[in-house]
Amino acid sequence: MIRHRQDPLPMNSVASLFRLLSAVAALWALPFRASAAVGAEGTAPPAPWWSAGVERALREAGTNRVELLKALREAPVAQREGLGFLVAEMPARDAATLPASYLLENLSQAYEALEAAPWRERIPKEGFLNDVLPYASLSESRDPWRRKLRALAAPLIAGCTTPGEAAQRINERLFPLVKVKYSTQRHRADQGPFETLETGMASCTGLSILLVDACRAAGIPARVVATPLWINLRGNHTWVEIWDGGWHFTGAAEPDPKGLDRGWFTHDASQALKEMPQHAIYASTWRRTGIGFPMVWAKGDESVPALNVTERYTPSAPAADPGRVRLLVKVLDRPAGQRVPARVTVSEAGGDAQSPTVEGTSRGETADLNDILPFTLSRSHAYVVAVERDGVVRRQEFHPGTNAQEVVVVALKEEASLGLRSRACYAPRGAVSPLPPGEESRLAAAMTSFFVAPASRQATWRFPRSLDRLLQTHEPAVRRAAWEAYRSAPIHEPARKDFVEHQVRFDKHVSPYTVKSVGTRPAGGWALFIAMHGGGGVAKEFNDSQWRHMQIYYRDHPEAGGYLYVALRAPNDTWNGFYDDYVYPLVANLVQGFLLFGDVDPDKVFIMGYSHGGYGAFAIGPKMPDRFAAIHASAAAPTDGETTPRTLRNTVFSVMVGEKDTEFGRVDRDRRFKESVEALRAGRTDVYPVTVQVVAGNGHTGLPDRDKIADLYPSTREPAPQELTWAMTDGVIRDFYWLRCEAPAKRQEIAARCDGNRVVVTFSPGVRSASLLLDGRLVDLDQPVVVEVNGKASRPATVRPSLRVLCQTLARRGDPALAFTAQIPITPAGVR
Repeated sequence: MIRHRQDPLPMNSVASLFRLLSAVAALWALPFRASAAVGAEGTAPPAPWWSAGVERALREAGTNRVELLKALREAPVAQREGLGFLVAEMPARDAATLPASYLLENLSQAYEALEAAPWRERIPKEGFLNDVLPYASLSESRDPWRRKLRALAAPLIAGCTTPGEAAQRINERLFPLVKVKYSTQRHRADQGPFETLETGMASCTGLSILLVDACRAAGIPARVVATPLWINLRGNHTWVEIWDGGWHFTGAAEPDPKGLDRGWFTHDASQALKEMPQHAIYASTWRRTGIGFPMVWAKGDESVPALNVTERYTPSAPAADPGRVRLLVKVLDRPAGQRVPARVTVSEAGGDAQSPTVEGTSRGETADLNDILPFTLSRSHAYVVAVERDGVVRRQEFHPGTNAQEVVVVALKEEASLGLRSRACYAPRGAVSPLPPGEESRLAAAMTSFFVAPASRQATWRFPRSLDRLLQTHEPAVRRAAWEAYRSAPIHEPARKDFVEHQVRFDKHVSPYTVKSVGTRPAGGWALFIAMHGGGGVAKEFNDSQWRHMQIYYRDHPEAGGYLYVALRAPNDTWNGFYDDYVYPLVANLVQGFLLFGDVDPDKVFIMGYSHGGYGAFAIGPKMPDRFAAIHASAAAPTDGETTPRTLRNTVFSVMVGEKDTEFGRVDRDRRFKESVEALRAGRTDVYPVTVQVVAGNGHTGLPDRDKIADLYPSTREPAPQELTWAMTDGVIRDFYWLRCEAPAKRQEIAARCDGNRVVVTFSPGVRSASLLLDGRLVDLDQPVVVEVNGKASRPATVRPSLRVLCQTLARRGDPALAFTAQIPITPAGVR
């Protein structure tokens, strides 16, 4: 066996080892000595001074636990209660991130501010803990603001003896001092005070956060208050409450010279509804309540506690006077432009110099979006609203309707066009000449008999030849009489009942909707905007919330022209709720209802939507463009097999999508859609008025489309264009402008054009038969007509107008402009 040599350690190494072992033994004995000392003296180490709530925060803190413990251990005894309250109630994200230095600085500054305040003896402990001590109000950044804001506020409130007086002084002087104003261009809704001071702009929420922080820095109890949605659906708003023996409100950067508890929003706040969360009023609180503050910029986030304080704003709201109307006047520099201050005078229409007038100054861009110049007027008069600014005067008539509150928007600069693409060559409308005496009543009686007859009798109905001749000589007047007879026929009671109940149906599918009027009714009737909400294949509650949001999503633009705004609820909660076969007849029924009962101009109907609703617009619009003046889709894309651009030859169609909206290939699909449209134009500028806007840097939400109504409004439908391309995508749509196919199917197509009195039609393979529906808008029925199908022309032939065809097409389409007077059956071989 081989043995390894082991040399003895040198003496100096042995001594070193001995000293090391002795030190280890001494350290090992320390716990035992400490235990012996405890046992000998009968005492225990001090227990933590904090509450179970603080322990919960320590558990939530994760690796930041050491920072919270440091703050708790270093807090002065006199300030422990405050720190314990702050930590026990803080959001979990703060427990996991805030350093001890931040908490201790906030703590000491808050106690110093209270001690220096002349009103310190009047502030209850709960008021200090909950509304002075907290370092934040909502979800804003956690800035170390106390020292800076206290230095700014202290000189402003010198001599003030009450918290209310001091808060009013801060509100009056702080914002001009730091050059901060209201602006919709702010970076974020929930800006912290440092970002607001740096940028010089903030939303009503950011302004409120800054005012609350400045008040707290001066030892004044203050909190943020908000409503997620005014009862008039104009939007949300945020303001501030100050404690001075009780809570008093004020608008941030909107001080009223008369003091607290005054503001432009008092009327709107008095209409709030405590039991309806979206219309209630909430105050922020640090102490947890189980109620979430409505942060509209972070939907679904209920991490900020709140109190429902609605009753303080609605203690004795007076009943609305049915004889009065509240008029709000907004002045813009141009249509859909910026708000400007201007002198506004409202006087009775037709009045003399002695007639009473009211006047005021409209709000500019530095006022809250919901702060609109108000007037209370008698409902029994018509008025002239006169606006004057820099020598420019604009006047607009206002006729009170049935709404308790209405908005008039006056644009100082008139613009003839809002930049929509011109559209294809359209035939001019015919002039209306009166019917011969006695013929109108005879015609109305005959057509009413037709409309109330069963379908089997209508198919073989014969009108007197004299009435057919009347149609030939007075087509526009007969068309008008037919529409009046159809509207007044006693066949619409179920549809009328649904209209009154604000719902529309097709088969077993029912969709509710809301409707409001905007502006003054135009001479030809209201325009109609149908808006479809987001959501889709999600829970009913979420789709309902999306529907409620769509009710106020698109901003009012009465300056563009009067219209009805309909927010349509999808009939179900499926992923394709707005783009399935039942949707197209349901939407047709909706439009028909408003033509029958809603006083709507049939050539001013629009449809639009966002996300799920945008997909609906992509499907509905191209399938039935003959129903609409214009169509808009946001944050959506074409659906394979359901959407084709080929049918949009004559209809304004706009798309808006974010550059970063890549889910489901949305932005790429829209780009390909745009390329397809450009190819279809083939260099022409008078067809396919389609635009696709890709918004740089934008994702799926937050597209700048809320003023889209103003862009679309100038468009007017042409129901009888001279060129058509009907690419069929289903078996549901049987009528397309002046073409009809009894058996439509996917991947079939009919192209048609009127060239003088020659109608040229091209069938794709698979189309077996169709019908041309003509009238005096398309051809001269006093001259022979030639029909060319797939290159084969018919002999010139006279086409006789038929009152039965007019009534049949009117009953089928429910639209006076989509009714025609002559029908020519055709096949691939030619005229049948």
